[in-house]
Amino acid sequence: MKHISGLLLFWCLSPVVMAQTDSERLHGIFNGYFQDKLLNYPEIATSIGANEHNDRWTDWSGGARTVRRKALQEYERQLLQIRKESLSRPDMLSLQLLLYEIQDSLKEEEISTYLTSLNQLFGPHTRVYLTIRQMPIRSLKDYENILSRIQAVGNYIDQKIEVYRESVEMKLTQPRLVVELIIKQLDAQVGQSADETALLAAFRHFPSAFRNRDKERLLRSAKDAYNKIFVVAWKKFRSFLARDYLPYARRGIGVTTLAKGDKRYESLIGHFTTTKFTAREIHELGLQEVKRIESEMLAIANEAGFEGDLESFEHELRSSPKQFFTSKEGMLAYCRNVAKLVDPELPQFFRHLPRTPVGIRPISTDREAETPSNYNAPPADGSRAGWFNIQAYKPEQQTKFDKAALVLHETNPGHHLQIALQVELTGLPDFRKIFRSTAYIEGWALYAESLGVEMGVYPDSVSLFGQLESERFRARRLVVDTGLHAFGWSREKAVEYLGNEAEIDRYIAWPGQALAYKIGQLKIKELRERAEKELGANFDIRDFHHVILKNGSLPLQLLEEQVSSYLLRTKGKTVN
Repeated sequence: MKHISGLLLFWCLSPVVMAQTDSERLHGIFNGYFQDKLLNYPEIATSIGANEHNDRWTDWSGGARTVRRKALQEYERQLLQIRKESLSRPDMLSLQLLLYEIQDSLKEEEISTYLTSLNQLFGPHTRVYLTIRQMPIRSLKDYENILSRIQAVGNYIDQKIEVYRESVEMKLTQPRLVVELIIKQLDAQVGQSADETALLAAFRHFPSAFRNRDKERLLRSAKDAYNKIFVVAWKKFRSFLARDYLPYARRGIGVTTLAKGDKRYESLIGHFTTTKFTAREIHELGLQEVKRIESEMLAIANEAGFEGDLESFEHELRSSPKQFFTSKEGMLAYCRNVAKLVDPELPQFFRHLPRTPVGIRPISTDREAETPSNYNAPPADGSRAGWFNIQAYKPEQQTKFDKAALVLHETNPGHHLQIALQVELTGLPDFRKIFRSTAYIEGWALYAESLGVEMGVYPDSVSLFGQLESERFRARRLVVDTGLHAFGWSREKAVEYLGNEAEIDRYIAWPGQALAYKIGQLKIKELRERAEKELGANFDIRDFHHVILKNGSLPLQLLEEQVSSYLLRTKGKTVN
């Protein structure tokens, strides 16, 4: 094996390990796990600014996957041997978190590798573009790393093809419509010339200190790699999907159309929500939340002087020309202005703010139609800003009244504030800077949208209506995702309920993920209401947010335990 697991090397030192305290052993495990993760998943290393692995891709060969699985099992075994009674409170939380991550990874390995890794959002074809865009472009070595990765995409795609051949053999395939969307994206990507592709954007803007001969050499090599390696690999991947995968793709769209589909969906619910909710419970919760939110929306419409029903008010808003954009530039300017309005309000709600700035940019044209708005986190060293990538596709069909809530969700006080603070954490094991719990992260971002009301960012009834519309959208996801994957909904029924085809296709490709937003938000709201009730006049919103944010992303049960400890300490007049 080319890359030796740090775990195996670490545990070869067993005589020394046995002489260590439990805390020292634990921190050795933390460090070994983190270094293994960067070694085994270089795309993750790139995303956090650990650039020593920037010249290669994750090894998806069968042998490498086996080694990684055995390493996780060994980490789990060693963690379970640690005597918990000797640990400090921070160490105990770190142990709980790492054990949760490892056990969840082992449980979800099959479905994440064979099924959900092939999708129109974050499949291998989009992952390559995203990773290249995240790479630094300051030195000759940086450019050589980009070249090495482009030159290695042939092997990377070959390995991914073998993974998906295995999934066909296991009858663990995505629905046809997902595969067809990916083929369409591959056609758009491979249809771009070397002079057009975003993959070679860095080679059109070299640092001024580079010598001309180096610029010419790098550009020539990049174009050569693109035409002779990348294009060939992408065509090969497209051919495989169309010829060897698509005929075996599922006709049905729900996870329940797979063997053991009910169990798989149950597992995905647990993975994305970090709860034990059933599909039925989530479906009913979604219906209840939609009803509650719509009553609030109607109240706002009535206060604004509208006398009709909710549907009529929405129709009026969506029929008003002034509620639509006329260009991408106009949409970007509007969203950037909202972000500027938020910034001066943040110190009233947070004791700590991230050092790293956040920018807003449009999603690349080759995938803007199928890719929803999203956020790219900065690395811990501050060498790259955080980015809100906004779907600016067909701006003339996009409304203004819901964009303020979207900006708060993706930038401050949402994803950027939370994730940038997490990667800037000090005094905690490094693995905690990159741990991601979807329910926590997306729940926080949805909760952050409502903070705009307290901040005064929504200046009128229309923008307040937009914030509630955004929350209702996430509540409807509870209904739609469970409808598709547990209760036999057709795509047509889901589109009719939600009114957004691209979103429905996302839920079909990525079952369970859409549940995380509302489940996480409701838990954070519940914890805040509990804190306000128990602390009364002693409640401080900055302290509460500090407790929610100071440990980074956590499964919801561990988050609740942290809030419970905070309440006990606060009642004792000692807030940490």
